Amino acid sequence: MLILFAGCRTTEPVPVVVQPDPVTASQASLVSVQATGASSAEVIVKSIRMEPSGWRLTAQTGQGGVVPFTVGETQTLRDFMLTSLRLSGLTVGQTYQLRLAFRFADRDSITALRTYTHRLNNSPTGGPRWTRLAHASFSGGDYTTCPVAVDGICGSNPMNGCGNPTIGAYVGNQVQVVRYAGPTQPFMDVKIYNRQADEWQLLSADRRTPRHGFVQYNVFFQGVDRHQFSGLGYIIEERSASKYFFFRGMGAIFPVGGSPVNPSYGGEDGELVFFTTTDEAYFLTQNGSPAMRSIDAVFTQTVRAPLPEPPGLMATFSIRNIGYVVNQRPGQPTRLWAYNPATDSWTKRADFPGDARQRGVGFAMARQGYFGLGVTAEGRGCATSGSMTLWPTAGSTSRTIRVRAISLWPSSVHPTGPGLSGLMWAGATKRS
Repeated sequence: MLILFAGCRTTEPVPVVVQPDPVTASQASLVSVQATGASSAEVIVKSIRMEPSGWRLTAQTGQGGVVPFTVGETQTLRDFMLTSLRLSGLTVGQTYQLRLAFRFADRDSITALRTYTHRLNNSPTGGPRWTRLAHASFSGGDYTTCPVAVDGICGSNPMNGCGNPTIGAYVGNQVQVVRYAGPTQPFMDVKIYNRQADEWQLLSADRRTPRHGFVQYNVFFQGVDRHQFSGLGYIIEERSASKYFFFRGMGAIFPVGGSPVNPSYGGEDGELVFFTTTDEAYFLTQNGSPAMRSIDAVFTQTVRAPLPEPPGLMATFSIRNIGYVVNQRPGQPTRLWAYNPATDSWTKRADFPGDARQRGVGFAMARQGYFGLGVTAEGRGCATSGSMTLWPTAGSTSRTIRVRAISLWPSSVHPTGPGLSGLMWAGATKRS
């Protein structure tokens, strides 16, 4: 059952001051490099309002030798074009450098550099096992950091998703993403990706005020009935003392019907991070106070034990109803904290061994937690080998692994970074 946000509204006390959004400048991006054989690889270049002659790609060996390639097909989507190129004469294990040169906005000459180590996808000790998913025909904007399942949840309520309470709970094939496309857009975009069909569906827009930092998540009433929450976020508002206006309203969709969330969110103003357990969501404020509060499936808000140290830039995930917070503060080690809702208490875990980063990604998969990718404070891409860090669910040790499951921000091997929005990949995980 597809659930649309259009029927769920909150009252917005301050209207947006709509200002013209500049048209995205003509530009090109090196989207991905993927092995296609023992001596070949595919390169995909994305271009916005630019003819194929407006950009140039070259490839070299580590010794400066030229790597030959042929240009394949160009796919024209709504907002950009994708051009595939085939590299040949590659050697497994060798590293190559790719140069993409173009004129940004028809003015500034830009050269983007990317290194690529050739590994076979089917090698037991080699590279990633990528599956390329359908490209979404949209580009740019802010996306909800937590896609939510919108089908395939079964429980005692036959109206809850798939109508067969004998199957038990499971996650289906459809996930929902909400996109803020800019201040000139009247609504938020609601999009569904169907994994089984490998296609994107454009749904009715969410009619609430467009905003950055829009939040959505699923929790379950009594562990069974799925309640989908969405809202919060902020806009840049010149009439506000802080130049930001933070929304406190949310809406909820139940197995049957929906409702505004009352009372509104009672935490401090700021950009939020959150993690969920089965029936509750827990919120902290980036670079704010250590205070934390939770909202359960029936809207009860509870003040929880604060984070044991001041928050910096945070990333979160949860494993088996334990919440984890990666906390990055300037000049301090990157801490990992675990929160146990049963005891309302925090436990310090192993520090993150990598560099501090902005836009770092935290997620859990197969009962393991991951944090990594992102960019340094200077704007350089982190995780140049595609590495992230794994924390086990028990103990305090950590180890580095090679993650091929999700690539949300730039890495030098297989990136899908900011500005390359609308390109989606999935893959497997390899531990080193």
